[in-house]
Amino acid sequence: MIRLKITGMTCQHCAQTVKEALESVEGVKRAVVYFPQGYAEVEQEEEINVETLIEAVKKAGYGAELMGTSPEVYVPEKDVYDLFVLGGGSAGFASAIRASDLGAKVLVVENRVIGGTCLNRGCIPSKYLIEVAEVYSIPKRNPFRGITLRQDRLSVEEISEFKESMVKELRKEKYLDVLKAYPNIHYLEGRGTFLREGKAEVEGREITFHKAVVTTGSRPKIPPIKGLESINYLTSDEILSIDYLPKHLLILGGGAIGLELGQVFLRLGSEVTLIEALPDILMNEEPELRERLRKVLGDEGMKILTGTKVIEVRRNREHLELLIEKDGRTSILRGTDLLVATGRTPNTEDIGLENVGVETDPSGFIKTNEYMQTTNPNIYAAGDCVGRMMLVTVAAMEGTISAENALLGNRIRMDYRSVPRAVFTDPELASVGLKEEEARESFEVEVRTLEFSKVPRAVISGRTEGVIKMVVEKESSRVLGVHVLGRHGAEIIHRAVPIVKFGLTLRDVIDMVDVYPTFSEAVKLCAQSFYKDVSKLSCCAQ
Repeated sequence: MIRLKITGMTCQHCAQTVKEALESVEGVKRAVVYFPQGYAEVEQEEEINVETLIEAVKKAGYGAELMGTSPEVYVPEKDVYDLFVLGGGSAGFASAIRASDLGAKVLVVENRVIGGTCLNRGCIPSKYLIEVAEVYSIPKRNPFRGITLRQDRLSVEEISEFKESMVKELRKEKYLDVLKAYPNIHYLEGRGTFLREGKAEVEGREITFHKAVVTTGSRPKIPPIKGLESINYLTSDEILSIDYLPKHLLILGGGAIGLELGQVFLRLGSEVTLIEALPDILMNEEPELRERLRKVLGDEGMKILTGTKVIEVRRNREHLELLIEKDGRTSILRGTDLLVATGRTPNTEDIGLENVGVETDPSGFIKTNEYMQTTNPNIYAAGDCVGRMMLVTVAAMEGTISAENALLGNRIRMDYRSVPRAVFTDPELASVGLKEEEARESFEVEVRTLEFSKVPRAVISGRTEGVIKMVVEKESSRVLGVHVLGRHGAEIIHRAVPIVKFGLTLRDVIDMVDVYPTFSEAVKLCAQSFYKDVSKLSCCAQ
């Protein structure tokens, strides 16, 4: 059999044309052309000169070359799963789809609900509740004169019911229906465990695999606080499905999850107190932005205690009591419900990683190289269980890269430098690229911040509480990082992603023409502020 790499095919009709061209060559018994994978297999009745086959393909309008020992496409083995994917969330399905596109036979195993954290217990339900809370709270925050709005009815039970129906529909549309479109992907519900090299067990059934990708995700991390195990606390898993409104919600953790959900319940009518052990909220973000966000949330009514340690938790009749320590002094904090939002821990125990030589770090995250390859060269890992950037978009990209590298050899590296992130509070905090402190470790930099009061659309909308910060390499004027706190900050940051990714300069940014008036114009205005006082510019002036 002769295998040829085929180039120039764009559809199944192209594949049929190549097939006919190959079968027209004397001595060819049969030709099979794999369009998605980009190669052809030719069975011979008699010995054929490869150049004759290549010439026939070229005459048909396509390119061809003999496939080498390191093929550009993956040729699946028979009687085994070419790729075993342990985990059925975004990283797992991205792996499976890419592998299927390469012609591989794939098995995806999930021991919980298909769709993973983002769909079922994360991004989708939480952002729905954020939207609900924002709409409900508008009458209290209405910035416009001449109109009066009022809050009427709030049914947390109905909100929860609709949220569940929406998640169920998306689960069907984005996962179950997707499986129907990929016959090469097999799906099993149950617990998967690695047994030994090339072998795994799924609910008592032994399966054989050629390569594997671990995408088992993460779960809420529970801190070792005295008394915590004896009360009915909530995590981000449970609180997204409660059908009542907490009277006084206590939140442990000042990261994205605690802040987002804290503002949701604050706007729906709960009293909210947030406790963070570190000196400030969102310690991995720029200080100017987190300081401003803290003020906005405080003005809205959220009580935020930073540098505060929780020593013990206990229940006293209808109240929860937290024994807290701040600045060496202890006190009692009372509330009705407790949300634990102190980070995430990987789901990597009890899946047999030790049986196949896959190592984890002290926190349980799987060790991978830049190709997403683990310490076992035949096993890759992606998503939260790796712990690089715990974002659904990153998980999907890591999953895609893992599958391709597993099947074709290590060719693609994961690049995190231009990955944007966002905290969906209101205002939203979003970032891409280097922070000022990080940039100063390698570059001489210049920094500017611009108030949203200088952004016309923000003024029109009555949303001037934001600020944007830009970090620039001084010598080249190359933009190294952009950080936004403002209305639609998670949308604005996409304006900055290609600027950072492709190393554009301040002049490149200024020379672009923006739509006016928009919130994203803040990026250009901030770039202009390196050269001019933007308060003295007319609208849209360069």
